[in-house]
Amino acid sequence: MKKLLPALVAVCVVGLLAPLAGCSTVRPQALTVGSWSLSNRDFSTQMEAFASVYKEANGSDTDLRGPDGTSWSTSFTSAFLNDQLSLRLARIDAAQRGITITDADRQAAQQALEQNFSSAQGSSYFSKLDADYRANLIEGVAAQNAVIAILRTEGTSDAALRRVYEAGGDKYTGTKVCAKHILIFAGTTQGRSTPTDAEYATALTKIREVQSKLTGTSNFGDLARTFSDDTGSGAKGGDLGCNAKGAFVGPFDDAAWNQPIGVVGQPVKTVYGYHLILVTARGELTFDDVKAQIADSLRNDLRSLLDAELARVAADVSVGVDGRYGRYVSATGTITVPSGATPPSTIALRSIDPSAVHSGSN
Repeated sequence: MKKLLPALVAVCVVGLLAPLAGCSTVRPQALTVGSWSLSNRDFSTQMEAFASVYKEANGSDTDLRGPDGTSWSTSFTSAFLNDQLSLRLARIDAAQRGITITDADRQAAQQALEQNFSSAQGSSYFSKLDADYRANLIEGVAAQNAVIAILRTEGTSDAALRRVYEAGGDKYTGTKVCAKHILIFAGTTQGRSTPTDAEYATALTKIREVQSKLTGTSNFGDLARTFSDDTGSGAKGGDLGCNAKGAFVGPFDDAAWNQPIGVVGQPVKTVYGYHLILVTARGELTFDDVKAQIADSLRNDLRSLLDAELARVAADVSVGVDGRYGRYVSATGTITVPSGATPPSTIALRSIDPSAVHSGSN
Protein backbone atom coordinates (compact mmCIF):
# COMPACT_ATOMS: atom_id res chain seq x y z
CA MET A 1 0.00 0.00 0.00
CA LYS A 2 1.26 3.47 -0.78
CA LYS A 3 1.94 5.49 2.33
CA LEU A 4 -1.14 7.32 3.55
CA LEU A 5 -0.82 11.04 4.23
CA PRO A 6 -3.58 13.67 4.36
CA ALA A 7 -2.24 15.39 1.25
CA LEU A 8 -2.93 12.23 -0.77
CA VAL A 9 -6.69 12.49 -0.37
CA ALA A 10 -8.35 12.98 -3.78
CA VAL A 11 -7.11 16.23 -5.35
CA CYS A 12 -6.96 18.28 -2.17
CA VAL A 13 -5.17 21.59 -2.52
CA VAL A 14 -4.88 24.65 -0.30
CA GLY A 15 -6.22 28.04 -1.22
CA LEU A 16 -5.01 31.50 -0.19
CA LEU A 17 -6.22 32.11 3.35
CA ALA A 18 -7.49 35.23 5.02
CA PRO A 19 -4.80 36.99 7.10
CA LEU A 20 -6.23 35.99 10.48
CA ALA A 21 -4.22 32.77 10.48
CA GLY A 22 -0.58 32.21 11.35
CA CYS A 23 -0.89 33.22 15.00
CA SER A 24 1.88 31.68 17.08
CA THR A 25 -0.14 31.61 20.30
CA VAL A 26 -2.02 28.53 21.44
CA ARG A 27 -5.66 28.58 20.33
CA PRO A 28 -8.53 26.53 21.82
CA GLN A 29 -9.26 25.44 18.26
CA ALA A 30 -6.78 23.66 16.00
CA LEU A 31 -8.36 25.21 12.92
CA THR A 32 -11.19 27.65 12.24
CA VAL A 33 -12.58 28.36 8.79
CA GLY A 34 -15.40 30.89 8.91
CA SER A 35 -18.00 29.64 11.40
CA TRP A 36 -16.61 26.08 11.38
CA SER A 37 -13.95 24.95 13.82
CA LEU A 38 -11.95 21.84 14.70
CA SER A 39 -11.13 21.66 18.40
CA ASN A 40 -7.72 20.65 19.66
CA ARG A 41 -9.29 17.62 21.36
CA ASP A 42 -11.03 16.43 18.18
CA PHE A 43 -7.94 17.19 16.09
CA SER A 44 -5.83 14.99 18.36
CA THR A 45 -8.44 12.21 18.27
CA GLN A 46 -8.61 12.28 14.48
CA MET A 47 -4.83 12.22 14.10
CA GLU A 48 -4.47 9.28 16.50
CA ALA A 49 -6.97 7.26 14.48
CA PHE A 50 -5.24 8.26 11.26
CA ALA A 51 -1.82 7.29 12.68
CA SER A 52 -3.07 3.88 13.77
CA VAL A 53 -4.38 3.27 10.24
CA TYR A 54 -1.08 4.49 8.80
CA LYS A 55 0.85 2.13 11.07
CA GLU A 56 -1.36 -0.83 10.19
CA ALA A 57 -1.01 -0.12 6.47
CA ASN A 58 2.72 0.63 6.42
CA GLY A 59 4.10 -1.29 9.38
CA SER A 60 5.29 1.82 11.22
CA ASP A 61 4.19 5.35 12.03
CA THR A 62 7.69 6.74 12.61
CA ASP A 63 7.27 9.03 9.58
CA LEU A 64 4.53 10.85 11.52
CA ARG A 65 6.45 11.23 14.77
CA GLY A 66 8.78 13.89 16.05
CA PRO A 67 12.43 13.18 16.87
CA ASP A 68 11.67 12.10 20.44
CA GLY A 69 9.17 9.49 19.27
CA THR A 70 6.53 10.72 21.75
CA SER A 71 5.04 13.58 19.74
CA TRP A 72 3.60 14.23 16.30
CA SER A 73 5.86 15.81 13.72
CA THR A 74 4.56 19.22 12.67
CA SER A 75 5.14 18.20 9.06
CA PHE A 76 2.27 15.79 9.79
CA THR A 77 0.09 18.22 11.74
CA SER A 78 0.43 21.02 9.20
CA ALA A 79 -0.29 18.69 6.28
CA PHE A 80 -3.32 17.32 8.11
CA LEU A 81 -4.66 20.85 8.64
CA ASN A 82 -3.96 21.84 5.04
CA ASP A 83 -6.10 18.94 3.92
CA GLN A 84 -8.95 19.86 6.25
CA LEU A 85 -8.76 23.47 5.12
CA SER A 86 -8.95 22.80 1.39
CA LEU A 87 -11.92 20.49 1.82
CA ARG A 88 -13.76 23.07 3.91
CA LEU A 89 -13.09 25.80 1.33
CA ALA A 90 -14.46 23.55 -1.41
CA ARG A 91 -17.67 23.13 0.58
CA ILE A 92 -17.97 26.90 0.96
CA ASP A 93 -17.34 27.33 -2.77
CA ALA A 94 -20.01 24.79 -3.68
CA ALA A 95 -22.51 26.52 -1.40
CA GLN A 96 -21.72 29.94 -2.87
CA ARG A 97 -22.28 28.57 -6.36
CA GLY A 98 -25.61 27.06 -5.36
CA ILE A 99 -24.39 23.51 -6.01
CA THR A 100 -26.42 20.77 -4.32
CA ILE A 101 -24.26 17.85 -3.21
CA THR A 102 -26.31 14.71 -3.85
CA ASP A 103 -26.15 11.29 -2.24
CA ALA A 104 -24.72 10.01 -5.52
CA ASP A 105 -21.92 12.61 -5.23
CA ARG A 106 -21.18 11.46 -1.70
CA GLN A 107 -21.20 7.80 -2.73
CA ALA A 108 -18.71 8.49 -5.54
CA ALA A 109 -16.49 10.43 -3.12
CA GLN A 110 -16.61 7.63 -0.56
CA GLN A 111 -15.69 5.02 -3.16
CA ALA A 112 -12.67 7.11 -4.20
CA LEU A 113 -11.62 7.55 -0.57
CA GLU A 114 -11.98 3.86 0.20
CA GLN A 115 -9.72 3.13 -2.75
CA ASN A 116 -7.21 5.75 -1.60
CA PHE A 117 -7.12 4.23 1.89
CA SER A 118 -6.69 0.66 0.66
CA SER A 119 -3.95 -1.94 0.56
CA ALA A 120 -2.49 -3.58 -2.52
CA GLN A 121 -4.65 -6.58 -1.65
CA GLY A 122 -7.78 -4.44 -1.82
CA SER A 123 -8.55 -4.16 1.91
CA SER A 124 -9.84 -0.70 2.83
CA TYR A 125 -8.81 1.05 6.05
CA PHE A 126 -11.23 3.93 5.55
CA SER A 127 -13.79 2.67 8.08
CA LYS A 128 -11.11 2.72 10.81
CA LEU A 129 -10.65 6.48 10.58
CA ASP A 130 -12.45 8.79 12.99
CA ALA A 131 -16.16 8.97 12.12
CA ASP A 132 -16.36 12.77 11.92
CA TYR A 133 -13.15 12.89 9.92
CA ARG A 134 -14.59 10.38 7.45
CA ALA A 135 -17.76 12.47 7.12
CA ASN A 136 -15.74 15.63 6.48
CA LEU A 137 -13.62 13.84 3.89
CA ILE A 138 -16.66 12.52 2.03
CA GLU A 139 -18.47 15.84 2.01
CA GLY A 140 -15.33 17.82 1.11
CA VAL A 141 -14.23 15.54 -1.71
CA ALA A 142 -17.77 15.51 -3.11
CA ALA A 143 -17.72 19.31 -3.08
CA GLN A 144 -14.31 19.42 -4.75
CA ASN A 145 -15.48 17.10 -7.49
CA ALA A 146 -18.58 19.22 -8.08
CA VAL A 147 -16.54 22.43 -8.28
CA ILE A 148 -13.99 20.80 -10.60
CA ALA A 149 -16.79 19.75 -12.96
CA ILE A 150 -17.72 23.41 -13.34
CA LEU A 151 -14.11 24.56 -13.62
CA ARG A 152 -13.61 22.19 -16.54
CA THR A 153 -16.11 24.20 -18.56
CA GLU A 154 -15.20 27.70 -17.42
CA GLY A 155 -11.57 27.12 -16.55
CA THR A 156 -9.91 28.75 -19.54
CA SER A 157 -11.86 32.01 -19.40
CA ASP A 158 -9.71 35.13 -19.04
CA ALA A 159 -11.09 35.68 -15.54
CA ALA A 160 -10.14 32.17 -14.42
CA LEU A 161 -6.70 32.37 -16.01
CA ARG A 162 -6.07 35.71 -14.34
CA ARG A 163 -6.95 34.17 -10.96
CA VAL A 164 -4.30 31.50 -11.57
CA TYR A 165 -1.81 34.19 -12.58
CA GLU A 166 -2.51 36.35 -9.52
CA ALA A 167 -2.51 33.37 -7.13
CA GLY A 168 0.86 32.26 -8.50
CA GLY A 169 2.80 34.89 -6.54
CA ASP A 170 6.42 34.99 -7.68
CA LYS A 171 5.82 32.04 -9.99
CA TYR A 172 5.16 34.47 -12.84
CA THR A 173 6.80 37.68 -11.59
CA GLY A 174 10.39 38.79 -12.13
CA THR A 175 12.59 37.80 -15.05
CA LYS A 176 11.53 34.30 -16.05
CA VAL A 177 11.64 31.90 -18.97
CA CYS A 178 8.64 29.67 -19.70
CA ALA A 179 9.54 26.50 -21.54
CA LYS A 180 8.41 23.04 -22.60
CA HIS A 181 10.62 20.12 -23.47
CA ILE A 182 10.73 16.58 -24.78
CA LEU A 183 13.45 14.44 -23.19
CA ILE A 184 14.98 11.21 -24.44
CA PHE A 185 17.18 9.61 -21.79
CA ALA A 186 20.68 8.48 -22.70
CA GLY A 187 20.93 5.07 -21.09
CA THR A 188 18.83 4.31 -18.02
CA THR A 189 20.72 6.16 -15.29
CA GLN A 190 18.57 9.31 -15.55
CA GLY A 191 21.42 11.70 -14.85
CA ARG A 192 22.92 9.77 -11.94
CA SER A 193 26.04 8.89 -13.93
CA THR A 194 27.55 9.95 -17.24
CA PRO A 195 26.04 8.08 -20.21
CA THR A 196 28.39 6.43 -22.67
CA ASP A 197 28.97 7.77 -26.17
CA ALA A 198 26.95 4.87 -27.56
CA GLU A 199 24.04 5.69 -25.24
CA TYR A 200 24.14 9.34 -26.30
CA ALA A 201 24.18 8.31 -29.95
CA THR A 202 21.10 6.12 -29.46
CA ALA A 203 19.27 8.93 -27.65
CA LEU A 204 20.15 11.39 -30.42
CA THR A 205 18.75 9.07 -33.05
CA LYS A 206 15.50 8.71 -31.10
CA ILE A 207 15.06 12.42 -30.54
CA ARG A 208 15.75 13.15 -34.21
CA GLU A 209 12.88 10.77 -34.99
CA VAL A 210 10.61 12.73 -32.65
CA GLN A 211 11.84 15.99 -34.17
CA SER A 212 10.87 14.77 -37.63
CA LYS A 213 7.26 14.38 -36.46
CA LEU A 214 6.93 18.05 -35.46
CA THR A 215 4.53 20.22 -37.43
CA GLY A 216 5.82 23.58 -36.29
CA THR A 217 4.81 23.77 -32.63
CA SER A 218 1.17 22.71 -32.96
CA ASN A 219 1.73 19.08 -31.97
CA PHE A 220 4.61 19.60 -29.53
CA GLY A 221 2.40 18.80 -26.53
CA ASP A 222 1.06 15.61 -28.09
CA LEU A 223 4.58 14.42 -28.92
CA ALA A 224 5.74 15.20 -25.37
CA ARG A 225 2.91 13.15 -23.91
CA THR A 226 3.72 10.25 -26.22
CA PHE A 227 7.52 10.18 -26.36
CA SER A 228 9.10 12.20 -23.52
CA ASP A 229 10.99 10.21 -20.89
CA ASP A 230 10.25 13.00 -18.43
CA THR A 231 6.86 11.58 -17.55
CA GLY A 232 6.08 14.37 -15.06
CA SER A 233 6.23 17.20 -17.58
CA GLY A 234 5.30 14.89 -20.44
CA ALA A 235 1.83 14.37 -18.98
CA LYS A 236 1.43 18.16 -19.13
CA GLY A 237 2.52 18.45 -22.74
CA GLY A 238 6.15 18.97 -21.77
CA ASP A 239 5.37 22.08 -19.71
CA LEU A 240 8.10 23.04 -17.22
CA GLY A 241 6.44 26.24 -16.07
CA CYS A 242 8.20 29.60 -15.75
CA ASN A 243 11.58 29.66 -13.99
CA ALA A 244 14.37 32.04 -13.09
CA LYS A 245 17.81 31.90 -14.70
CA GLY A 246 19.87 29.00 -13.40
CA ALA A 247 16.89 26.76 -12.66
CA PHE A 248 17.93 24.18 -15.28
CA VAL A 249 21.14 22.24 -15.89
CA GLY A 250 23.75 24.28 -17.76
CA PRO A 251 23.25 23.45 -21.45
CA PHE A 252 19.46 23.41 -21.06
CA ASP A 253 19.51 26.75 -19.23
CA ASP A 254 21.70 28.32 -21.92
CA ALA A 255 19.34 27.18 -24.66
CA ALA A 256 16.22 28.30 -22.79
CA TRP A 257 17.60 31.81 -22.35
CA ASN A 258 19.03 32.21 -25.84
CA GLN A 259 17.02 30.31 -28.45
CA PRO A 260 14.18 32.10 -30.29
CA ILE A 261 10.77 32.23 -28.60
CA GLY A 262 8.08 30.11 -30.23
CA VAL A 263 10.50 27.91 -32.20
CA VAL A 264 11.57 24.37 -31.31
CA GLY A 265 15.36 24.40 -31.12
CA GLN A 266 17.84 21.74 -32.17
CA PRO A 267 18.42 18.85 -29.73
CA VAL A 268 20.29 19.93 -26.58
CA LYS A 269 22.63 17.49 -24.86
CA THR A 270 22.69 17.30 -21.04
CA VAL A 271 23.65 14.72 -18.41
CA TYR A 272 20.17 13.23 -18.88
CA GLY A 273 20.24 12.76 -22.64
CA TYR A 274 18.80 14.98 -25.38
CA HIS A 275 16.05 17.59 -25.16
CA LEU A 276 13.88 19.39 -27.66
CA ILE A 277 13.05 22.76 -26.12
CA LEU A 278 10.22 25.15 -26.90
CA VAL A 279 10.42 28.56 -25.20
CA THR A 280 6.97 30.14 -24.93
CA ALA A 281 7.84 33.38 -23.08
CA ARG A 282 10.86 35.10 -21.57
CA GLY A 283 11.62 38.28 -19.64
CA GLU A 284 9.51 40.38 -17.27
CA LEU A 285 6.26 38.53 -17.76
CA THR A 286 2.82 40.11 -17.88
CA PHE A 287 -0.47 38.26 -17.73
CA ASP A 288 -0.79 38.47 -21.52
CA ASP A 289 2.69 36.92 -21.90
CA VAL A 290 1.78 33.79 -19.96
CA LYS A 291 -1.97 33.51 -20.52
CA ALA A 292 -1.64 30.94 -23.30
CA GLN A 293 0.90 28.93 -21.31
CA ILE A 294 -1.38 28.88 -18.25
CA ALA A 295 -4.36 27.82 -20.37
CA ASP A 296 -2.34 25.04 -21.97
CA SER A 297 -1.16 23.71 -18.62
CA LEU A 298 -4.66 23.78 -17.17
CA ARG A 299 -5.98 21.62 -19.99
CA ASN A 300 -3.75 18.87 -18.62
CA ASP A 301 -3.91 19.63 -14.89
CA LEU A 302 -6.78 21.33 -13.05
CA ARG A 303 -4.93 21.47 -9.75
CA SER A 304 -3.68 25.02 -10.25
CA LEU A 305 -7.10 26.14 -11.37
CA LEU A 306 -8.75 24.66 -8.28
CA ASP A 307 -6.05 26.25 -6.12
CA ALA A 308 -6.83 29.66 -7.60
CA GLU A 309 -10.56 29.09 -7.20
CA LEU A 310 -10.15 28.26 -3.51
CA ALA A 311 -7.97 31.35 -3.17
CA ARG A 312 -10.89 33.44 -4.42
CA VAL A 313 -13.17 31.85 -1.84
CA ALA A 314 -10.68 32.09 1.03
CA ALA A 315 -10.13 35.83 0.49
CA ASP A 316 -13.46 36.47 2.22
CA VAL A 317 -13.21 33.78 4.89
CA SER A 318 -11.56 34.19 8.30
CA VAL A 319 -9.12 31.39 9.10
CA GLY A 320 -7.28 30.62 12.32
CA VAL A 321 -4.59 28.03 13.04
CA ASP A 322 -3.20 26.89 16.39
CA GLY A 323 0.44 27.97 16.25
CA ARG A 324 1.68 24.67 17.72
CA TYR A 325 0.47 22.72 14.70
CA GLY A 326 1.29 25.00 11.82
CA ARG A 327 2.03 28.51 10.60
CA TYR A 328 0.08 30.34 7.95
CA VAL A 329 2.24 31.84 5.18
CA SER A 330 0.31 34.55 3.37
CA ALA A 331 2.64 34.58 0.36
CA THR A 332 1.77 30.99 -0.50
CA GLY A 333 -1.57 30.57 1.22
CA THR A 334 -0.46 27.40 2.98
CA ILE A 335 -0.04 26.10 6.51
CA THR A 336 3.59 25.15 7.09
CA VAL A 337 5.57 23.91 10.09
CA PRO A 338 5.84 26.41 12.96
CA SER A 339 8.78 28.82 12.90
CA GLY A 340 11.82 27.68 14.82
CA ALA A 341 10.87 24.00 14.93
CA THR A 342 14.12 22.09 14.19
CA PRO A 343 13.01 19.41 13.59
CA PRO A 344 9.41 20.20 14.49
CA SER A 345 7.15 18.18 16.72
CA THR A 346 3.93 18.83 18.62
CA ILE A 347 1.26 17.08 20.67
CA ALA A 348 2.25 14.24 23.01
CA LEU A 349 1.26 10.81 21.73
CA ARG A 350 -1.04 8.60 23.75
CA SER A 351 -1.12 4.80 23.64
CA ILE A 352 -3.14 3.83 20.56
CA ASP A 353 -5.26 0.71 20.20
CA PRO A 354 -4.93 -0.07 16.45
CA SER A 355 -8.38 -1.65 16.39
CA ALA A 356 -10.14 1.32 17.97
CA VAL A 357 -12.28 3.76 16.07
CA HIS A 358 -12.33 7.14 17.78
CA SER A 359 -14.98 9.76 17.25
CA GLY A 360 -15.16 13.43 18.04
CA SER A 361 -17.44 16.29 17.20
CA ASN A 362 -16.76 19.03 14.72
